[in-house]
Amino acid sequence: MPQTLSRLHLSLRRFSLRQRILLLFAGLAGAAMLALLLGLYLGYAKHNNPWALDALIVGGVLSGCAILALVVGMWLLFDEHVAKPLQRLAGELRTRAHTTVGAELEDLEARHLGDLAPAAAALMRHLNETRNELAETIARETARHVEEKQRLLALLSELPVGLLVCGAGHNVVLYNSAAQALLSESDGSAQNLAGRQHHDVCDPAGAGPICLGRPVFDYLDEAAVRQAIHAVNQTPASNIELSFLCPTQGRSPPLQARIRLLSDRLTDAGRAGGYMLTLQSAGPLEESTVSDRLVYDFDLLTRELHTDIANTPLDALSYVVLDTETTGLRPDLGDEIVQLAAVRIVNGRRIKTEVLNTLVNPGRPIPLASSRIHGISDDMVADAPGIEQVGRRLHQFSRGAVLVAHNAGFDMAFLRRAEPHIGLRFDHPVLDTVQLSAVVFGTAQSHSLDVLAARLGVSLPAAVRHTALGDATATAEVLLKLLPALQARGLRTFGELEEECRRHGRLTT
Repeated sequence: MPQTLSRLHLSLRRFSLRQRILLLFAGLAGAAMLALLLGLYLGYAKHNNPWALDALIVGGVLSGCAILALVVGMWLLFDEHVAKPLQRLAGELRTRAHTTVGAELEDLEARHLGDLAPAAAALMRHLNETRNELAETIARETARHVEEKQRLLALLSELPVGLLVCGAGHNVVLYNSAAQALLSESDGSAQNLAGRQHHDVCDPAGAGPICLGRPVFDYLDEAAVRQAIHAVNQTPASNIELSFLCPTQGRSPPLQARIRLLSDRLTDAGRAGGYMLTLQSAGPLEESTVSDRLVYDFDLLTRELHTDIANTPLDALSYVVLDTETTGLRPDLGDEIVQLAAVRIVNGRRIKTEVLNTLVNPGRPIPLASSRIHGISDDMVADAPGIEQVGRRLHQFSRGAVLVAHNAGFDMAFLRRAEPHIGLRFDHPVLDTVQLSAVVFGTAQSHSLDVLAARLGVSLPAAVRHTALGDATATAEVLLKLLPALQARGLRTFGELEEECRRHGRLTT
C-alpha cells in the first residue's frame, strides 16, 4: 500500500496544477454519479414496482446531467479564476526570485485568491528594494577595484601581440583585439572586419573571428598546439614559456607563438587550469585592423566539459539566438529569408561582441506588404549575399551551440528548406522561447515576444522591432530571464527541459 501511494504521488507530480484540479473535479463528478446510481438502485430495490423503473431512469438521467453540468461549471470557474491566476503568479514569482526583473507584478485578475496577489506583490517589492540596497553597497565597496580592472583590461586590449587564454578543454576563455585581427587576417577577412560600420558584428567566414567558448582548434592547428603543450609538460621546471611556429586554419603563413601553462601540468582529463598563447605575425600588424577590445570569461577555465547534451546543465550550454525576416510566411510556397541575425550566449551571459547580422538576397522580389513590416526593400538586398553563403556563416557561428528562436519552427523551416543549397544540415538542438514561456507561465497566457518582453522587463523599442538583430537580441535577453526560472522548477539539464517542452506541445502566438 505505501508503495502504491508513493507511485501515485510521483505520477501526480508529473501533472501541472490545472491538470491536477481537472482530475479533482473529474473524481468529484465520478463520485457524485456513483452515489446517484447507488441511491437509485437502493430506491428501486425497496420499491420493486415495474412502474417505478421508468421514473427512476428519467430522474437519474436528469439528475446526472444536472450534476455533470454543475461540476463542469464549477471547474470552469475554478480554472479561470483560481488555477490560471495561481499558475501565472507562480511563474511571475519564480522569474522575479531568480532574475533581475524589477517591474511590479501586473494585475493578475486573482480577486478570488483574496490577499494572495497583493501579498506576493509586496514580497517582490521588498525583495527588489533589498536587492537594490545590496547592489548599491557592493557598487560603493568595489568602485576602486572596478577602476583598476578597467585599467588592466585597457592595457591588455592594446597589447601589440595577440593574446589567447584557453581552458583545460582547449576552449577560448579570453582574446584581445590583436588576436582577433591576426586570426581574422589568416582567412582573408581582416580588411572586411576593419571596414565594417558596426565593429561588434562577427561575420564568420572560413575559420571566422574568434568566439568565446569555442575550441581554439577552430582557429589554430591542433597538432601544433598539442605538441607544444606536450613539450611544456615534459619540462621539469615550472613557469616555462615555449616558442613555436603555429599554423592557422586560414591561408596565411604560420604565426610566431609562445605558450605558457596556467598550472604545473595540463592534460585533457583535467578539470581546471589551462594555458596562455601569445601570437605574432612575421610582419607588423596593420593599425587599422586593431580595435580596442578584450573579451573574456574566466569561469570557463573551471567549467566541466560535457559530451552528452541530454545530461548537460542548462547553464553549461552555449546558445545561439537567431531571428529572420522573410518575404512572407510560407517557405513551402517559395518565401525566402531577407535578413538574418544571431547572437551568442556563453556561460549565462550574452557576448555583445559576437554577433552575426546580415541582409540576404532572396533571389525574388520582396512583396510590398512584407516591406511595410520589416522595412527591407529590393534595393537594400540587391548586393547582399545569398542564403548559401549566409547559411554557411550561421552554421559555423552556431557550431557546438543550441539554436534558440521565438517561434523556432518558423525560422528553422526556412533554414532547413535551404539546406540543399547551403550544403550543410542544421541538426543542432533547438529551443523555442514560446514553449519555455509556456512552461514557466502556463499555456493559458499570451507568449508573443512583445508581451513576454514587457512581462520580463526586457527592452524592445519600436525602432528595432521586426528587425532581425533587434528581435534576436530581445529573445536572447528573454532566454536569460527564463533559464533561472526553469532551473528553479527542477529542470536542470537540457534533456529534462526538452522533455517538459515536449509535454507542452507546439504553441502558436
